[in-house]
Amino acid sequence: MVRKLPVAILVSMSSHAAAIAWVVDEPDRFTVHRHVAPQSAAPGAVAPAEPAPAPEPMAVVLLDADREPVAAPREPDRAPSAGILRRPAAPASAGNAETPPGPGGAAISTDRPGNPEVAPGKPGRSRWMTMRSAERPAVELSPEFVADFLAHSKPVPPPPDIPFERLANEIRDLRQRMRHAGALGHQDEVEALRYEIAARSKELAAEELKPSGRGTYTAEAETFTARVDADGGVHLEDKPEKLDPQDRIMLQHGIDPYARNKLAMLDRTRDQRVAVGERRRSAQLGRAGELMQNHIDRLWAMTADLAERKTGLFELWDDCAETGSAEVIAAASAARMLVIGVIRARLRGRDAYTAAELAQLNARRRSSAVFAPYESDRR
Repeated sequence: MVRKLPVAILVSMSSHAAAIAWVVDEPDRFTVHRHVAPQSAAPGAVAPAEPAPAPEPMAVVLLDADREPVAAPREPDRAPSAGILRRPAAPASAGNAETPPGPGGAAISTDRPGNPEVAPGKPGRSRWMTMRSAERPAVELSPEFVADFLAHSKPVPPPPDIPFERLANEIRDLRQRMRHAGALGHQDEVEALRYEIAARSKELAAEELKPSGRGTYTAEAETFTARVDADGGVHLEDKPEKLDPQDRIMLQHGIDPYARNKLAMLDRTRDQRVAVGERRRSAQLGRAGELMQNHIDRLWAMTADLAERKTGLFELWDDCAETGSAEVIAAASAARMLVIGVIRARLRGRDAYTAAELAQLNARRRSSAVFAPYESDRR
């Protein structure tokens, strides 16, 4: 058995060498051709997955009514593997920034038509992304808009009036019309006017503030009386005969038992008292020159000393207002002109202001204007 082993090995090696030589000599006999059967031919077999299509590019569009599409759209660049949309190349113009593409990858110009910085059909900068521009169009309101705005605006409230005087004037006018209608024989108009007069008279009797002479007014309550001065100031006076013992005890301890009623009356008559004060103020401003003349006459009557008169005239000039409403400034200017006229008429020659006196007075003045009574261009 041992002797036969080498022979068997030699036979095996010879057979394998012959087989290898035959395969090398004719390789086509052993080529395997792969055949993929259709899906229907092999039930249950899984077909290979087809490659997914590239995703559509994302389009970023600014909602702007003034944008214009570019005449020649351009396809955006894609990343090699992920299909990511890239920005299109910026145009050569330095004034145009990168513009996000529109639908389908087309670049969109968002500048307004007629913009000199952007040529027609070129991508431009969105006006929503522009912080400032070199030139802005003038904005004007059309006359139609202004008229419509004024028509729907809240009307300006009328200035406060004095109801008692207004009603009294209306009743007087109605009576004149009634007499005229009666003279013409218009009885129907007379009856209508008589009815209106009765209604106005009822309103007049219900008015709280009633005139008490010389521009003053009075309001009578059950426990106190309100007296309104011509300048609108008010004074409240209690009626002792209307106070009971409890009210007196409260008053002794510093408590006003009718404080609420007094405050309510002041609230109701506030507008009327303002109107009273405004009327007095307007009347005084209209008499500014007359009032200043009265002050100057009083100054001359109080002292005969020249220095005191000079100082008094300066103080009257310095007290005139320089700020406020146009009515106030006009009245103050008229009063100052009167003072300057008196100085030029009465203080001349040896009695005139010296340069030292003017410098001393101007050093303590409160007015912004310089006190220079002898210079026509300075008041």
